[in-house]
Amino acid sequence: MRKTAIHIIGGGNWTRDGAGVKLYRVFGDTRIAEITDPFLLLDHFGSRDPNDYMMGGFPWHPHRGIETVTYLLNGEVHHRDSTGNEGVIGPGDAQWMTAGSGIFHEEMPKPIRKVTLNSNEIYDTEVNGFQLWVNLPSKYKMRVPKYRNVLRKHIPVVELESGGRAVIIAGKIRVSGYGTVEGGPVNDLTTPIHYLDVQLPEESTFNYEVNNGYTTLIYMVDGEASLDQWHVARRGELFVLTRDGDEVIVRTSEKPARFLLMAGRPIGEPIAWYGPIVMNTWDEIRRAFDELRRGGTFIKARPEVQDY
Repeated sequence: MRKTAIHIIGGGNWTRDGAGVKLYRVFGDTRIAEITDPFLLLDHFGSRDPNDYMMGGFPWHPHRGIETVTYLLNGEVHHRDSTGNEGVIGPGDAQWMTAGSGIFHEEMPKPIRKVTLNSNEIYDTEVNGFQLWVNLPSKYKMRVPKYRNVLRKHIPVVELESGGRAVIIAGKIRVSGYGTVEGGPVNDLTTPIHYLDVQLPEESTFNYEVNNGYTTLIYMVDGEASLDQWHVARRGELFVLTRDGDEVIVRTSEKPARFLLMAGRPIGEPIAWYGPIVMNTWDEIRRAFDELRRGGTFIKARPEVQDY
């Protein structure tokens, strides 16, 4: 059975977050969290103008109860936290951060240095990437935090029969002549999800199997494509597909398309969400902010770090 579009979230909203970073919030609202469960938020950040992202980036802020997945197309994001962990992800890299019981960190988008010419550093000023928030079940919200930093070379990219390509950040895909190709090395997920970056040429079709009962989201990064006979997804739009069925079919016509496909099993638990902290009850939210105000009690454990 085929999954079809049932909820059209439509276009997101341009906003500024952190210390003034301009970004496109595709979704991220408690009013639709039940529809997008287990996904909470998707930001598409980036610009060619450094003034849009270098005024202060995303300075020190906490997280608890969720995972954040940062996937970068261009530029760099410099990261550090209050326990001394730090690092940089670049084009094609991903960082899978399990906030769990609590992380206090900062993320700074920066242009990437290309060459040094006559003692002058020349930069590619474009920064372009995504941050996805994935909810955690109640029994795992206070787990030990973890970073999984994945270099581009360890994230599979497969060539499709249509002539397109798919980057498999998480999940798996069947490819003619190769069999099943698993996603990157992050495969011990508390909330199992599929996360793909797909590019299709014009007049092509993409078929993908997703478990019956999973929430499936399509975010159109560029171009346009049809999801069924009634709905055409255009740049900047988000579609939520039916949870019944096991096949996603995306077709292009006269234009190529690039889209993110996200799919995951709904958690189906109450959501108490305030800013960067997502728990199950408001008592848990108040406790988290009390710990932040008192200082010294919010961070419960030093994060594990895995570099790939």
